[in-house]
Amino acid sequence: MAGMFEIFLDQDRLYRFRLLDASKTVLSVSVGFRRKSDAVAAIMAVRENAATGHITDCSSRRSEPEQKHGVRKLPAVAPRRLVSVR
Repeated sequence: MAGMFEIFLDQDRLYRFRLLDASKTVLSVSVGFRRKSDAVAAIMAVRENAATGHITDCSSRRSEPEQKHGVRKLPAVAPRRLVSVR
């Protein structure tokens, strides 16, 4: 069985989606969207781009744009508690 996307409403009533693998392990969770159609469009963009996306390892060095342009990394954000609406 292939993985799947689930669309759900979070505690702030924003639409989010999560990508699950075949064993229903959560692989990623999206940002919040005000409209369900925006969440669906984002899923389509992930489907289109993920298979051909390049992998850049930024874990041990500053990324190239950051080195060239002084781009500041955003601080890590603690994940919110997910609320599944069924």
